[in-house]
Amino acid sequence: MSFDTLIWVRIVHIVGFILWVGGLLSVLALLRAHAEITGAGRDALTRVERGMAGIMDLGATLAIATGFYQAFASPNFPTNAFSSGGWLHVKLTLVVLVPFALHGFARRKIRTFRGGNVTPIPGWMIPLVVVAVAGIVVMGAHPTLLRKKPAVAAPAAPVETSAPGPTAP
Repeated sequence: MSFDTLIWVRIVHIVGFILWVGGLLSVLALLRAHAEITGAGRDALTRVERGMAGIMDLGATLAIATGFYQAFASPNFPTNAFSSGGWLHVKLTLVVLVPFALHGFARRKIRTFRGGNVTPIPGWMIPLVVVAVAGIVVMGAHPTLLRKKPAVAAPAAPVETSAPGPTAP
């Protein structure tokens, strides 16, 4: 993979992650509001939730696909990132436990809300997403935490140069 391709893959990964998290936070906030609204407003809110869930799905697809592409095809890793990137496992665990799990939860809630079974979602979910995303961003933004450290070349041996001139007796 060329350096230009790697940069574009990373850009798409970041944009996908932003769409995913933004959509997830929006859907969770809409679901909290949905439980408190009655009447015709619920139908309109259901349509908005479904639209934001589509953005959330698109962002998740982009982030996950480009993330796996980077992990398996990145020139920074000789084989792949899973065999040499210990912190990558921590990041992926955090991604699976919070955004990925709450994505599925939000999708299920949208389906049950559309069917008329409206129950409020817990208030701790939105702060949990924010804290998890902060950890994911810190791990992703660190210059060497998820990337293989560049090999340090051994210093070259000094080359002696002798200047012509008188020699000592």
